[in-house]
Amino acid sequence: MKYWQIFSCALLIFLIGLFPLSFADEIKIHVIDVGSGDAVLLQTDNSDILIDAGSDRNSTALYLTDQNVTDVDLFLVTGYSYDKTGGILEVMNRTSVHEYRDYGQNPSLPAYQRVQSRLLNESILNSKLVPGEKITAGENVFIEVVPVNQTDEDYYDEVLLKITAGNISTLLLNKDAAPEIPSDEPIQILRMADHGSRNGYNAKFIHDIHPEVAIISTGNTNGPDQATVMGLEAAGAEVFRTDIRGTILILTDGEKYDIATNRTLPFGGKLSLVSVIETRPPG
Repeated sequence: MKYWQIFSCALLIFLIGLFPLSFADEIKIHVIDVGSGDAVLLQTDNSDILIDAGSDRNSTALYLTDQNVTDVDLFLVTGYSYDKTGGILEVMNRTSVHEYRDYGQNPSLPAYQRVQSRLLNESILNSKLVPGEKITAGENVFIEVVPVNQTDEDYYDEVLLKITAGNISTLLLNKDAAPEIPSDEPIQILRMADHGSRNGYNAKFIHDIHPEVAIISTGNTNGPDQATVMGLEAAGAEVFRTDIRGTILILTDGEKYDIATNRTLPFGGKLSLVSVIETRPPG
């Protein structure tokens, strides 16, 4: 056998090891690179679920188009700050949204009124997210609306979501809300609040849950607070930033997970698994 044939076989075996065929059937969680905004796409065998839509009008919608997502089975909005809502209407323009849910009514916000009008005009099923409820997203895949310690009910305008696939859990933090997470429920992956700002960092909470991976969705011009990054690393978390890595992709079969990144084309560019970081078992 010639040298190049031996090399080709070895390379093929290596690539199969990096990207096992089971990935096609695994759960995918895309933390989309939308700059200083929040947008997460959860894909299971049977559904495409979008959580928030970033601050930019087009970025999230373009990313969905690039991933061949034409139908959003469930659209969840965790708060009405602009970094989560700027792309809602463009997502509705480019895809068919079958169900929409958010934290509740806030008719004083013009953006909320526009979305509500769209839901009404298109007869899109919509309802309020209820703390403590668990939404079935696939076989052994759930999205939990995490209860929070909130002293001022009038100020409460965000919800926290936890995505659980088998034994692997990903918590999507929001600022100004302290989650009630039992100590016996491990959180392997944490999406940081407020784009890694100091205000979105709770040292005691990070110490208590000991996340293995921390993801910061942030832009090039206003990156995370360095103290936040250092605190996460000191707690043992491996930090991934969208301004450096591009879109972050979590792949899991419920027993292990891999983190893949796209370092080439942010803001809706085609995602290729250019860097699989590590396969980790739970715990």
